[in-house]
Amino acid sequence: MFVHHHPSPSQQVAPVTNPHSDFGFIIKSQNKDGIHGKIVFHYLHQSFEAAIIISATSIQLNSRYPFMGITASSPVLQKEELIEHAYLFNSTLTKKGNQQIVWLMLDLIHLYNLLRLKPSSILELYRATFALVKSQNEQIQFGYIPLSGPIAKAAAVFLANEMKIKHKYIYCNALNLLSSVQAILSGYPQQFLLPKAVLNKLDSILT
Repeated sequence: MFVHHHPSPSQQVAPVTNPHSDFGFIIKSQNKDGIHGKIVFHYLHQSFEAAIIISATSIQLNSRYPFMGITASSPVLQKEELIEHAYLFNSTLTKKGNQQIVWLMLDLIHLYNLLRLKPSSILELYRATFALVKSQNEQIQFGYIPLSGPIAKAAAVFLANEMKIKHKYIYCNALNLLSSVQAILSGYPQQFLLPKAVLNKLDSILT
């Protein structure tokens, strides 16, 4: 699979004849408001599976395999954007929707690859984010930054900016990135929370 994370200069609402060249799409339920299902795809010999919810205005992915809990979602479209940029049109995925799914797949792949190849980097980014939050609210516990409210927004923006600086990648939704990193913290072996010096030694073992 070869994909780009850049918007095309021209988006079309017309239904796509063969929209799923980069992923397999299995519909579980469908109505006038949207589609619930799952997508499966492969990247560098690794299989991925994610639950997907699609409407005209939004798309959400939630990884199921190889790591459960990594989430990604599209920008939510406003009414005035739907004529030219809807993700669904007459219950059919549009070119815009298809491309947006590919971008969200890249979000899942990028974070999973960091988890697989450089777990200490994820922890370092989160620790810096948590320090920012802790300076504003002493009651916040490590790994449990709330996902709503002004503190959540500030933490998510900070984390996304640090990810952009250190790993040259921009996530579609900063709050999803924060949520995903906290899911990784809760689902990863406890060795993941060891001091950075010890984690650097573990990187070669974990890969």
